[in-house]
Amino acid sequence: MRQARYVTDNASFDAVAAARVGGLLAGTSAARSYGLWSGFDTRLHISVGANSARLRTNVPPSFTGRPIELTPDTSGRRIVLHWLEAGAVPELGPECWRVSLPVCLRQVIAWCDRETAIATLDTALALVPRDLLRTAFAAAPVSHREIVAECRPGSDSGYESIVRQRLGAIGIVVLQQVRIARVGRVDGLIAGTRVVLEVDGRGYHDDPAAVEEDRRRGAELVAQGYTRVQLSSTRITADWMWCIRMVRGAMAQFPAALPALSLFRS
Repeated sequence: MRQARYVTDNASFDAVAAARVGGLLAGTSAARSYGLWSGFDTRLHISVGANSARLRTNVPPSFTGRPIELTPDTSGRRIVLHWLEAGAVPELGPECWRVSLPVCLRQVIAWCDRETAIATLDTALALVPRDLLRTAFAAAPVSHREIVAECRPGSDSGYESIVRQRLGAIGIVVLQQVRIARVGRVDGLIAGTRVVLEVDGRGYHDDPAAVEEDRRRGAELVAQGYTRVQLSSTRITADWMWCIRMVRGAMAQFPAALPALSLFRS
């Protein structure tokens, strides 16, 4: 890809692009490579040294002419360069195409909105114990430690974390990864109710066996007095108010669990 840089046939596009440019996958782009939530920013974030040179982009990074999107010199993928001290590709190390997981998480908190940062940390808890994560941020700014304190285990995807965060912000507590007899694990259960949340639609499968299993689970939930609300990723991102209406409609069967209307409007 460039001097002393080689790739295999199965290398990811993001890794190849970062190597071609001459930097490291960073921030949410690195998070994606670790299998974590990476938010809705589709740009490729690349870390380069403060004095890095000979970067292979469509135009020199210092280009001052008409506005133009920066991309690698061999593709149209939009990139963002982060000029950082010690951000250059290391001469020695286990990887030369992405930042380490701890660095990645620190960058996500520093560069992203709060919701994205917490969702990334929620999904990272599958790899890093919560206590270890807190220890890693012990010397971080207070605002960063507060974000770490808000992360919770139980989110198999970023969408599950987003649902937990957004409902929590209006006073609706979601218990995640709850096991129900003859049903198994569900994504979420609204505290104080029998309202089950399924995020990103387990009912939408091409596998006939998976469809049949989803129907069985749904029937078991109804038989046990549960109400199931299925929220797709499309609805979560494009029509969140619809999601709230569905959840509150289901919760109306359990009036004691509904938060005050003033809290809902906040």
